[in-house]
Amino acid sequence: MTAIGIAPAQDLARGSRRPAIDVARGLALVAMAAYHGSWDATYFGLARFDLLGDPLWLAARAVILSSFLLLAGIGLVLATRDGLDPGRFLRRLGRVAAGAAAVSAASYALFPDSPIFFGVLHHIAVASVIGLAFVRLPAAVTLATAAVAVLIGTTQSLPLFDSPWLRWIGLTTVAPDSNDFVPLLPWIGGVLAGIGLARLWPAMGEGVEVTGGGGRLLAWAGRHSLAVYLLHQPLLFGIAWAAAQLSPVETPAARDFQAACVSSCERAGVSSATCTANCRCVQSELVRNGVWEGFVANRLSERDQRGLEAAVAACRKP
Repeated sequence: MTAIGIAPAQDLARGSRRPAIDVARGLALVAMAAYHGSWDATYFGLARFDLLGDPLWLAARAVILSSFLLLAGIGLVLATRDGLDPGRFLRRLGRVAAGAAAVSAASYALFPDSPIFFGVLHHIAVASVIGLAFVRLPAAVTLATAAVAVLIGTTQSLPLFDSPWLRWIGLTTVAPDSNDFVPLLPWIGGVLAGIGLARLWPAMGEGVEVTGGGGRLLAWAGRHSLAVYLLHQPLLFGIAWAAAQLSPVETPAARDFQAACVSSCERAGVSSATCTANCRCVQSELVRNGVWEGFVANRLSERDQRGLEAAVAACRKP
């Protein structure tokens, strides 16, 4: 999976926030939730979105992720514009790091073959520390550095960085199997670009009032973006799982599987009723064991292949 993450709101002093920035972050959260919901639906066979191959989906991921990193950079400048408060910065950094650790732990438990070891929260934690070196530099210097980071990160690759200890930097020759990999290069370019833009436009978002229930809701989500990030995906994942359990054979992907499976089974001389029951059982087992997404995408790992064989064996009728 390629998951998309968020940039947690900066810890600004009470009354010093800029609601327009919070609304922008809230809009990005909506886009991120839509993407994650699409991934969940595909994972459980409720839809057939080609998230890893369709250029439009790949572009959507890049835009959504870039928007959060850009806002993280802007927030870092706003949080330090009156000087760095070490205690506040470290508390925020600790919350982001704790969130990153929780995401990694959950991903290792659910997806041991493609865990999240350096996702967006990990990236934001590291980029926030690096970003402190740029919050007082001229905007032109920071924007130039952002461009160089993107250029190097998208054009260079060295076997040295394939090491498990260095993959988080980027520049790998083979992308690691991870559900949300956001390496330092090229993505720190987004954070640095946000820092540069906030330095170039110090009054960004000032004087903009948020009105209406929708605007206030977006601003609230933007203020609590870390909590929204940590809670939304388990909620969406659970909803998709429940939907798959309630109607495991009523989705487009499942219907295609059922038709092909039953046809193949009948050609082997098995009755239609037995084939239908067996194929429904196999599909349900694949969903239950978390193998369905890889099966539909035709990219089963060795572990998934064993899961497929186990499902077939468990559902075979005498």
